[in-house]
Amino acid sequence: MSIQFRVRDFRYPISIVLLRLLFERSQSWSIEDHAEYQRRLLRCVITQAYHQVPYYQDLFRTLRLRPADIRTIRDLQKLPLLPKATVRTHFHQLQAKNKNLYHARMYQTSGTSGAPVRFLLDKPANVLEFVHYWSHWSWAGYRLGKRFAELTSHYFLQNDELAKQPWRSQRSFGRLLLNSLSLCPDGVEELARALRRHRPSFLKGLASPLYFFALFLKEKKIEDITLRGVFSTGEVLLSSQRKLIEEVFHTKVYDSYGHMERTVAISECPSGRLHINPEYGVLELVDHSPLSVASDCGHRSVNVCAARVVGTSLHNRSMPLLRYEVGDLVEVEEPSPQCSCGRSMPSVRRIIGRQEDVVTTPDGRVISSLFIVFNQVAGISLGQVVQEAPDRLSVRVVPSSAYTSQSESDLYGYLRRFLGPAMHVDVEYMSAEALRRRTVGKFRTIISAVPAPYAAVIQTNQRT
Repeated sequence: MSIQFRVRDFRYPISIVLLRLLFERSQSWSIEDHAEYQRRLLRCVITQAYHQVPYYQDLFRTLRLRPADIRTIRDLQKLPLLPKATVRTHFHQLQAKNKNLYHARMYQTSGTSGAPVRFLLDKPANVLEFVHYWSHWSWAGYRLGKRFAELTSHYFLQNDELAKQPWRSQRSFGRLLLNSLSLCPDGVEELARALRRHRPSFLKGLASPLYFFALFLKEKKIEDITLRGVFSTGEVLLSSQRKLIEEVFHTKVYDSYGHMERTVAISECPSGRLHINPEYGVLELVDHSPLSVASDCGHRSVNVCAARVVGTSLHNRSMPLLRYEVGDLVEVEEPSPQCSCGRSMPSVRRIIGRQEDVVTTPDGRVISSLFIVFNQVAGISLGQVVQEAPDRLSVRVVPSSAYTSQSESDLYGYLRRFLGPAMHVDVEYMSAEALRRRTVGKFRTIISAVPAPYAAVIQTNQRT
């Protein structure tokens, strides 16, 4: 799940323009040029961490390291990996003492892989995110100011009135917001009318809402929605989903991978390769595990491996994360092929990641991002949703000391906005230990025991 852009976070026009110009030039850089750029930014980040971040001051002292000892990407291996549990435990110690210079604000992950992680993002990190999206979208022909649509629920969860609206136009930004809470066979025609009226060239969204949108359009025989590009992000995009989305919208899907903490990014080019973005952050691939030997690569003998993603911030000064364990896997080819798009950026074969189950409401809507409610309600340390029957949900909540009666009211309110009045909801409070005892394997926020009408294409894509 990506952080929603807010205008006040991106009012840095000079910084945005300068970084955008750099991103334009970097498209033609050589591998050596990318490496030198990373080394230059890495030295700045290491110096900031050493002098301003208490956690790293202690770590460097313990390891008897100084900034001069880490000058290259390979030198990063002198530092241990940074697990999410450590970020939770040492949240305050990982903050830079001069964080206010960078207009830092606190965010947290959705907790789809367990307890949420809190972190700071600042002006340089927000400028990076804006320019990264701008740059990637330009690969599909996007130019700043062109109209685009976004399939989302974040905006519509602000209150009950908005939750009922199928779409909202933000003309000053050229953006049409489509309410993913309205995704159902009967509601898709209103969304199609909004697309015809506003005529966006591009559509952005999570993979599964995009898929269901395309599926419902096809079922209603709506064939006149043509776009120049669809941008999928935030979830693993299955090949079956890609095929249908491209068929319905008559265009190519451009997939991307990132995470809220903003240490790494991967973007799909027009040739279909998933390129690692060196300007964004340092992506290390560790613990390679052979999967197979590819036999469909012509005359090349290619080893296919799974590798864990480890990221290092290059732009976030308020809370730099060094060798952060993101928690996902990617497939890589060894040796990596040269891409026909001409970009020298390294690439991966496939994002493995993980994909949550979906919840199907009694009125036929498909909800793929119900986990958001745990991020919206104060005082929830951990949560899980189990759909036990077509009209019944069990919501398991681990409350913190900040959880109040108002929190409970907010929880039910958000659930109603997502699910409608016909779904029966049971909320069960328990300790984190009790919740984890009910979990077999990796913790999942959404578990459905109900075969949805479209369950055949919603495969759980969990990393092993």
